[in-house]
Amino acid sequence: MAAVRRGAWTGLRYVTTVYAVGVVVQFFLVGIGLFGMKHGATIDNAKSLDPHRAFGFLLSDIGSVLMLILVLVAWPTPRRTLGLWILLAVLAFVQPALATTGYHHEYVGMFHPVNALILLGLSSYLAHYAWATRDREAEAPAAVPAA
Repeated sequence: MAAVRRGAWTGLRYVTTVYAVGVVVQFFLVGIGLFGMKHGATIDNAKSLDPHRAFGFLLSDIGSVLMLILVLVAWPTPRRTLGLWILLAVLAFVQPALATTGYHHEYVGMFHPVNALILLGLSSYLAHYAWATRDREAEAPAAVPAA
């Protein structure tokens, strides 16, 4: 089981790093999409925002589920980091719902960019943590079963 946990920890390290970079890419894609809108287009029908939407759904749906599976298998210590990774996965999964609901309810949609900033900070922090503690996690002894 220790080898599986080490493998999940390595996978989690890479997935979290790719996710943090993906959030930065999302900021670029939304900038290109907003400034590339045709005259008279709205956010609802702007084709220039399609890359942001497509990559965002990929990042939040696949990225959050994969991250959640890896963190539950790796089960990092201390427990605070476990909770932060679970929070990151949940916030990532909620992100498209904030954008979709925001079309009709601006008071819900206003949390879409705020949540994106939280996702950027949290994923960057956890990616840094994962790379800074990789030697300590790899050398951690396996849990001893209770008698």
